[in-house]
Amino acid sequence: MKTLFVSDLDGTLLTAEERISAYSLQNLNRLIDGEGLCFTYATARSLNSAAKALWGLRQNLPVVLYNGAIVMEPWSRRMLYNLHFSKEQFACIRAWLREEGVFPIVYSFSAEGKERLSWIAGKESAGVLRYLARRKGDLRLHPVPSFDELAEDDVFYFNCIDAEERLRGLHARVLAHGGFKCIYERETYQSDYWCEVMPAGTSKGEGALRIKEHLGAEKLVAFGDAPNDRELFLAADECYAVKNADEGLKAIATGVIGYSEEDAVAKFLMANLRRYD
Repeated sequence: MKTLFVSDLDGTLLTAEERISAYSLQNLNRLIDGEGLCFTYATARSLNSAAKALWGLRQNLPVVLYNGAIVMEPWSRRMLYNLHFSKEQFACIRAWLREEGVFPIVYSFSAEGKERLSWIAGKESAGVLRYLARRKGDLRLHPVPSFDELAEDDVFYFNCIDAEERLRGLHARVLAHGGFKCIYERETYQSDYWCEVMPAGTSKGEGALRIKEHLGAEKLVAFGDAPNDRELFLAADECYAVKNADEGLKAIATGVIGYSEEDAVAKFLMANLRRYD
């Protein structure tokens, strides 16, 4: 039986330093190379951001990015799946943003297929500035005077990073509409809140199932810590929450393993991989 193992990154596989530990890196690579472990990840991050955090990890399977908006081969950057907004949906969200005075980062693919990370220059929140500073030199960075410049792009993700009180109105509008997927939670490593808006069918679970089908795997086992891992857990045959996970996620988990800071995912796989043969 082929089993696909899919892990969330921040708060699950990564340390508080936003990277994989040397211990997890060494042992996961050993299991991938020597035991045939089918291991990949599902994250809210982009490929560039995830690759930096996982530098040195064998990545021989497709990955789930942007909470499920994209499934991609990391070595070729070939997209296996891409879900984006219609022009009408983009216009609707843009109008809400203007009315609420919120200035997001917008993720899209240009007509030429180039991935772009766009924002209105001069309107950045402290959280957005911090986010951009960590990505200095990233070729996707695309400051614009207006989001009108993205009218011909395939837009698939809005990421609003700000103080909670500045995002409440937008969050309420998205929920009341009911036609979009929205993740609204405190950022893992800071006090800012993130309001992430994406097409309704976007989910880590759907992305993981697409990889499962692509590989012909018979079983899906997931690891996570946050509310945005819920759909991944519901799609899995088995799901394990780390000890530092959200209590709601623990309630639907098959079991609870150790802390992310203590290499819980790697240790679980080292101890249990044989029983999935």
